[in-house]
Amino acid sequence: MNRIRRLSVALTIASALGVAAPVAASAIPTISISGATASYPLVSLLAQKYVKLKPHKVKFKIAQGGAQIGINDVASSRVSIGDSSRGPLEPPAPPAGLLFTPIAKYAICVVTNKSNPLSNLSQAELESIFTGKTRSWGQVPGATASGTVDLISRTSVAGVLTSFQTLLLGGKSVSKLASEESSEGLLRQAVENDPNGIGFLSNYAASLGTVHSVGYNGVACNKATATSEQYTGVARFYEVTLHQPKGFVASFINWITKSAAARKIIASQWIPLS
Repeated sequence: MNRIRRLSVALTIASALGVAAPVAASAIPTISISGATASYPLVSLLAQKYVKLKPHKVKFKIAQGGAQIGINDVASSRVSIGDSSRGPLEPPAPPAGLLFTPIAKYAICVVTNKSNPLSNLSQAELESIFTGKTRSWGQVPGATASGTVDLISRTSVAGVLTSFQTLLLGGKSVSKLASEESSEGLLRQAVENDPNGIGFLSNYAASLGTVHSVGYNGVACNKATATSEQYTGVARFYEVTLHQPKGFVASFINWITKSAAARKIIASQWIPLS
């Protein structure tokens, strides 16, 4: 993660949670971005590479806060691009004029504390745990933890939460018993610190080695199984713009979707689009 931290300095990236600050007038155009914490590492790397390829042509301000924050910000013209870890919701319909451009895929992994290396959950078992029906680890086959299951989820603005509920919970909602974290990093830390904890993360965050990634329906959750389509819990990252992007914003998004350099970055930890 040190590499990601260095990016925020090199690219003038604002990492504070919430709405991105207004872009100040400058001779160099600024692409302002806010939104999903899950896609922040990827978008930061893409922005770093783009700046290297086009020195003194464009700069970036990137803020986190959640997919819905980014969608709201771009709909209100507070930022150039909203990062989203989910597609448009129907219903409700997204604000008029928003364009969702997919840039990469990622897997959503269920994670537990390393002291509880649960090998696998069936769909029925996973649904029972996250909807609050199964409350004791003693009811979960293969669990080494004991006592109450501590559910750890994301706040309602998180696109990963929406995608998790759609792809792995059969459209059901995570129980209100779950504690909520505002970012992937905070959820990961919560599971790290709680022997009875269970949550969900993008495969990038789950693969950092600080939590245990649980298999789903007999398939491990990682980049390789998601790429091969063995693992079914795969969602997309989107760059969201108000209407068809133009100028330097359009050039950046076009570079992400079409260049070999961007595809190489995506393939390093995430899953390129077919």
